[in-house]
Amino acid sequence: MAIHRREMIARTAAAFAVATLQPWQSAHAQPAWPSRTIKFVNMGPPGTAPDTYNRIYAERLSKALSVPVIIENRPGVAGNIASDVVAKAPPDGYTLLYTVSSSFTVNPWIYSKLTFDPEKEFRPVSPLLSQGAFIVANNDMPFKTVKELADYAKTHPGELAYGTNGVGSFLHLIMELFNQSAQVQMLHVPYKGLPMIDVVSGQIPLCVEPAASAIPMINAGKVRAIAYSGSRRHAQLPNVPTISETYPAVAVVGWHGIWAPAGVPTEVVQKLNAEITRITQTPEVQKLIAEMGSEPMNASVDAMSSMIRQEKRMWGDLVKAKKITVD
Repeated sequence: MAIHRREMIARTAAAFAVATLQPWQSAHAQPAWPSRTIKFVNMGPPGTAPDTYNRIYAERLSKALSVPVIIENRPGVAGNIASDVVAKAPPDGYTLLYTVSSSFTVNPWIYSKLTFDPEKEFRPVSPLLSQGAFIVANNDMPFKTVKELADYAKTHPGELAYGTNGVGSFLHLIMELFNQSAQVQMLHVPYKGLPMIDVVSGQIPLCVEPAASAIPMINAGKVRAIAYSGSRRHAQLPNVPTISETYPAVAVVGWHGIWAPAGVPTEVVQKLNAEITRITQTPEVQKLIAEMGSEPMNASVDAMSSMIRQEKRMWGDLVKAKKITVD
């Protein structure tokens, strides 16, 4: 009888212990994050700027977290393919999205049939770096400033052509914003690749080119720099004015960032943000970013969310006014 009573007491105590476990505890507790390989799904093909920058961060994040960090390149449809993969991934912090800001600030406006909801299916993690673009012209063109460019465009309405890397791209929207501010209309010529070669040869008079690829061509004298899209002059070309010095509304840069599926725990997101911020602030990474024509960024998760909302409203107004669509 005494033995039976002792067994009952032991069973009751065990049941009580299990019943009073906290929600995050279990008989088989999950290991602390991270305990295995983290994967970045990257929106660019190997060798492009998003891929190159992602590898800089992946290598250092792996050392910081003591787990492997790999990259899976899923290019196509302006980042939508990569975004769709991550939107459908388990929200456990082991699959992350590396993409450019336009995936969340522009794509929702120009693609009517997205297979994911950018607002509901993702959590911002951290911005990394920003980069503006240069308006560059063939050296034989008669204009040297954005004011002269606007004046020329007004006397040749719809005739002055400029190239970009595609309809609805960040580079295209810079020029549409310029057209709106200067009250001109130029002819957009979208390229599957980069139009710079045709500007050099004179096949097209103008293009908009990211700083990283524009600066070497400008320094080599292959093209003429008209203006830079950022709010302040580029550190590597301080003699080139910004567009906003003449047209204040045109002060924009694109940026790279990291996102996670919406259900990833807050503590994981905050840890990632802290580690990425620390990496960005190291002199070595700041130097690498600067050498590629970009500027480092640091922001909290909340600040990143605010940036996305603000830029999405701005680009949405422009896209609707200009009736830009890709489908």
